[in-house]
Amino acid sequence: MRILYFDCFSGISGDMAVASLLDLGVSKEYLLNELKKLNIDEEYKIDIKRVKKAGIDSTYFDVILTEHRHHARNLFDIEGIIDKSDLNKSVKELSKKIFKIVGEAEAKVHGEKLYDVHFHEVGATDSIIDIVSFSICLDYLKIDKVISSYINTGRGFVECEHGTLPVPAPATAEILKGIPVYSDEREFELTTPTGAAIIKAVADEFKMDCPLVIKNVGYGAGKRDTEKPNILRAILSEDNQDELFLIQANIDDMTGEMYGYLMDKLFEAGARDVYYTPIYMKKNRPAVTLNVIVSKTMEEKILDIIFTESTTIGVRRIKIDRVELERETKTAKTIYGDIKVKIARYKDKIVNVKPEFEDLKRIADKNNIPLKSATKSSEKMIP
Repeated sequence: MRILYFDCFSGISGDMAVASLLDLGVSKEYLLNELKKLNIDEEYKIDIKRVKKAGIDSTYFDVILTEHRHHARNLFDIEGIIDKSDLNKSVKELSKKIFKIVGEAEAKVHGEKLYDVHFHEVGATDSIIDIVSFSICLDYLKIDKVISSYINTGRGFVECEHGTLPVPAPATAEILKGIPVYSDEREFELTTPTGAAIIKAVADEFKMDCPLVIKNVGYGAGKRDTEKPNILRAILSEDNQDELFLIQANIDDMTGEMYGYLMDKLFEAGARDVYYTPIYMKKNRPAVTLNVIVSKTMEEKILDIIFTESTTIGVRRIKIDRVELERETKTAKTIYGDIKVKIARYKDKIVNVKPEFEDLKRIADKNNIPLKSATKSSEKMIP
């Protein structure tokens, strides 16, 4: 499982986010070639270079507008540019998701309808390139989960298209609703609306204490030179243990056939385990609890099936830990033929040996003997 952690101790902006991923290992040539698919090359040039921030070697990413730059696009215009491009589907979807987050915030702050908002700063060419570049880089890295620290917004005031505004700017504050934020002594804007929208779109959770096995670290430079480094740190971690969740739903209005069909569909979709528990609900009605153990990477697919194939209108989602024995399957010989055997080890010792039931059933039918005879003969096998 590839985990990306954004350490936003100096906030986050679009250019810093892109730079941090380039520093993490995204190919510069790949990014520039993908950006050409937007077909707005005449509007910008890109500067990518190495800089030092408070002594830390970092990547700097900057979009330089040309004489052909375009102004005041609305969300419809921006989505059109993205949709008409040859970028892959996931890059298009994430780019539009980020822009919609910004658009909804701007519409709320200015009291306008979503598609009537003209993006002055955020709709300019540099913001389009920042957001699409970030989406390209994240797709390149094939990340399974994104975690972010709390967001340092900065404080004071910022000059923008609408005048002098408090930090965080109103649109930034709107975007960051529900996300833990703080500020230090720096009297300027550390987190921009674009940066806030990026982190809101991709982060699965926000935490300061996040144990990681660090595989690589990238530093994306901001434009300011300050005593505290104006950089965004991106940490890449790989964890072979996928997160597991127990999803539960109480159901009292499905037939037995529907329960069986639902279980089959869930197993086919990759559920680790599926089982039903008999319960009594309101008015002493007999019912069942659907229990599904699923990995984080398969959760969305499993939820789609539960809400499509069952009658529940809500589920409980509980994060769980599971201790698994080391397992392997071998073939053993019996007097009736070969049979598969499941072997489980704990601390390098064999603690369980179990014949495959379907194989026992097969040899019992084939040799016209009781199933218990086939089972007894399997006890003599050597793993």
